[in-house]
Amino acid sequence: MSFVRFVARRVLVTVPAALAVLVITFAMIRLVPGDPVQVIAGTNLDPQVAEDLREQLGLNEPLLVQFFTYLQNVLHGDLGTSFLTRQPVADVVAERLPNTLLLTAAGVLAGLLLSLPIGIASALRDAKRRRTGLSFTTVTTMLVATPDFLLATVLATVFAVYLQIFPVAGAESWSSIVLPALALGIPLAGIQARVVRASVLDAVGRPFVRTLRAVGVPQRRLLTRNVLPNASIPVVTLLSVEFGRLLAGALIVENIFSWPGLGTTIFDSIGRRDLPAVQGEILVVALLILAINLLIDVVYRIIDPRIGLS
Repeated sequence: MSFVRFVARRVLVTVPAALAVLVITFAMIRLVPGDPVQVIAGTNLDPQVAEDLREQLGLNEPLLVQFFTYLQNVLHGDLGTSFLTRQPVADVVAERLPNTLLLTAAGVLAGLLLSLPIGIASALRDAKRRRTGLSFTTVTTMLVATPDFLLATVLATVFAVYLQIFPVAGAESWSSIVLPALALGIPLAGIQARVVRASVLDAVGRPFVRTLRAVGVPQRRLLTRNVLPNASIPVVTLLSVEFGRLLAGALIVENIFSWPGLGTTIFDSIGRRDLPAVQGEILVVALLILAINLLIDVVYRIIDPRIGLS
């Protein structure tokens, strides 16, 4: 299968999922128990103001007409208007989303920086011993089992409150991102370290690697040029699976560290019952996860051209 056909097929698979996301976010306001206007603005709202708000949200139209109007607005970049701030939701997303993506990327980087040396060292050691060390299994299990929000609380308490090494909240300097990135990256590192170890062990045991070692190729060169490139594909696959969880974790961790990202905005909008804002913000997050997974599929295909040939 050609690369263009592979990408086209992945896009076609993504479209139904995107439509499902649109339907779900559309239903957030229309299918809430009771009158959506009273949920947003309260029960003591003036009847005329309530009618104006209902007209503004398009709730007087038939449900199918409302959906197609909503779909048309989304395709034109109109995510609605915040009921409380009167600010276009698209402007809020454009302002806060880069910070969330930055934090998520920092979490991925932290996970890689922690998992690569742990996984590689364990694989090279276990390749000689031909067994898995108990310490590796124990450490990675503890990393995986620790929730990111709990880890964020512990990191903030120890390194920000008691030791005062890093800021406890905000994003005023580069050091502000260290603790939230570690809170996201440490649980991911536990999973990645296991995948790295298994991939390196598999690559080390291949015949061409044994041949290169037999002819005297230095281990460092063998590792960087032959083992790691062949072991990278499972790591990329893991990131594609874990990205949605990592982004969802970032939305929660942001609130613990008051990081000015989209997660802080979403929880603030939920607390203030600003449903039009919540609707647009959650839609962006869901579509973003689909887009990133599509991108990772394409990158995966570039790394390994055999993908999608069957």
